Amino acid sequence: MSTAKSTAGFTLPELVITIAVLAIATGFAVQSFGPWVERSKHRTLIEHYHSIFAFARWSAASQRQLITVCPLSLQNECIDDWQNTVSVFVDSDNNKQPDDNTVIREFTPDFGGFRIRSRTAGRGYFQFNPRGMTHGAMGSLILCPSNPASGNMSYMAVNIAGRFRAEHDKDADGMIKLSWGAKIFCPG
Repeated sequence: MSTAKSTAGFTLPELVITIAVLAIATGFAVQSFGPWVERSKHRTLIEHYHSIFAFARWSAASQRQLITVCPLSLQNECIDDWQNTVSVFVDSDNNKQPDDNTVIREFTPDFGGFRIRSRTAGRGYFQFNPRGMTHGAMGSLILCPSNPASGNMSYMAVNIAGRFRAEHDKDADGMIKLSWGAKIFCPG
């Protein structure tokens, strides 16, 4: 009496080995995917800040108005907490509040694994005059990773001409040395 042997399908040991190999490969893929996601989020945040400052500068020049960029309190006043939604508004009376309570653009950052600190001497706002240049003092923001070992730190400044620029911690040592010798660190 002969038994028919099926050649289709997997045996149980083959299936277990295949699943084990896939689990190990997936583990390696997920580990290497994390830093890529963090770098992508970092780059996206920089691009969003660049966009909001470029829009504010363009608005000031095209509308020939004083434009303010800042996070707003519940009373619609500028505050120095850049973890909040950033607003762009016409500020013709220079009171750091939106004229007619009208905000022309908002940006709500999704920080994920980052936090931001301002370097505006406690002012908490940036302003652009009708020529698109900064009005009053200049300032900057520092984008810091929640995990300092990641090295994804950036310094974002607006110069006197109203131009935004970003410098990055290229060697992941937690410090950015600016061209004039100043050293920028993320707060501990």
